[in-house]
Amino acid sequence: MNPHLLATLGRERRRAIDADFARGHLFGTEPRITTARVLRTIGEAMFRLGVALDRRVPGPSVVETRNR
Repeated sequence: MNPHLLATLGRERRRAIDADFARGHLFGTEPRITTARVLRTIGEAMFRLGVALDRRVPGPSVVETRNR
């Protein structure tokens, strides 16, 4: 397939998905907020695990608590 055509189709599909998401048709407002919070928490946990497993990072920075 032509790469330019594929890129154009991808942009059009992305615009359609973004429009549906903005209108709340894909998930709704409340589940979307909850999903964002869960993904953010999982991302933070994975980052902390990666830092804890990395030998190049000094020990005290691994045990620091999050500021909330």
